Amino acid sequence: MIESPKTPQSSGFRRLVVMLAGVVVIAAVLVVSRDALRPPESISPVPDSEEPDSGPRSGPGLPGADSTKKNEWVEEIPGADLASLDPVRAEIFLRFANARRCTCGCGFTLAACRQFDPSCEVSSPLAAALLDSVTRGEVADTRGLRPRPAPVAR
Repeated sequence: MIESPKTPQSSGFRRLVVMLAGVVVIAAVLVVSRDALRPPESISPVPDSEEPDSGPRSGPGLPGADSTKKNEWVEEIPGADLASLDPVRAEIFLRFANARRCTCGCGFTLAACRQFDPSCEVSSPLAAALLDSVTRGEVADTRGLRPRPAPVAR
């Protein structure tokens, strides 16, 4: 049998195709890993300074809200059934809800927005999604989050 000689052009073309395929695979891995590293919610963190934001949004339920409560720790969050969670997961939920800002523009933490503006159309689905993520074990790391405040001695 006579083998046909390989031409330099065909091996160069194969090399180019293999390199392009490699680049496509690397790009796909980067896109997937970027999406996997995204937080489950688009909730803004509470800034290091505990100063309240200037002025709440104007909307139902907030015109008379006390802006000093924007960073208040909230234990009972309307619409969140923490009794269905074990104590560790309930604490994880509370830490996240009290450490992240609601994205509605009110300046409150997610927990405080639910407490002081239960009609907020933004915080309700965010809290439900957070609770679902914590229940499924997708959110479990509280490093870097606002700690639970120490009880006040009376």
